[in-house]
Amino acid sequence: MLPRRKRRKRGQVSRVFRPEVIRWFHATPFATPVIGVAGGKGGVGKTAVAVNLASSLAAAGHRTALVDCDVEASDVAVFLGLPLREGVQVRVVQPEFLPEKCTDCQACVQACRRHCLLRPAEGTILLMGECSGCEACFLVCPAEAIHRGQRTMGTLWTTTAGRLTVFSGALEAGAKESALLIHALRQRVAAVAEQFDVIIVDTPSGLRHTVIEALKGSAHVLVVTEPTWPGIHDLDRLLSLLDMFAVRRSIFINRVDLPGSIQELKEVADRHATPIETGLRMDDQLMECSRNCAPAVQLFPQSLAARTFTGLARNLAGEYLP
Repeated sequence: MLPRRKRRKRGQVSRVFRPEVIRWFHATPFATPVIGVAGGKGGVGKTAVAVNLASSLAAAGHRTALVDCDVEASDVAVFLGLPLREGVQVRVVQPEFLPEKCTDCQACVQACRRHCLLRPAEGTILLMGECSGCEACFLVCPAEAIHRGQRTMGTLWTTTAGRLTVFSGALEAGAKESALLIHALRQRVAAVAEQFDVIIVDTPSGLRHTVIEALKGSAHVLVVTEPTWPGIHDLDRLLSLLDMFAVRRSIFINRVDLPGSIQELKEVADRHATPIETGLRMDDQLMECSRNCAPAVQLFPQSLAARTFTGLARNLAGEYLP
């Protein structure tokens, strides 16, 4: 039986990674500031906040890149009513095993750090799980019983509308290499990063390795949450993760008037020394924006939501943009 994981006590400070890990996380090959938008559990309005924040920055005259890293459910372009353009397929190396050459030494199975290889019978190797294409199995095979195959794991798109450019990716049906596709998407953005004043990253939901991959290099992370038990629970976990990487962050409370516990949410924020940036009540006009595939600053520029996002954009621009 596996030992039970010790729960972090209330008020206990999160563990911080070693300095070299923190440097790796924050390193970027460009100077353009990156602002991540994360939310833990799905449904808290993370993408809506990212879309409206990026649209507000673009409306203020800033050249803005909006990167949709939720490659398993990419929908930023849908929120903005933009077509997907400049599609590029991303391919990954995939081992193909030749049973007639296999000596059953199992060196490939032992070399696979992701434990993607299974030997169900003598001379039979099966590929299962998320292969990273590291090619370790090719290098250790003494019988040259592995062929370097390739397959498409997803597609990347780039769409520009005025001062806003949307970078998005979509994983192929049945593919599992989310982190690899996010990495390829980030590389595509990095190649043209100097053309922008700011980069907004919409992360996947949850707290998996894909969120870490999406947030790498972020100067600031806007954590979107709501005053419900699942929202507060994931807020605590996400802030603990950001503590470990020493990331600057602030909190955006969505649907602040939902029945729940604002006081408990504020206690979590205080425990992690994280300021609450702003909040937004439930708003029928935001629902109308979703139905019309347009941001609030465009469809209802005088609405409370539009003014909230404009103020948020102004605050972040004042801190991170020259």
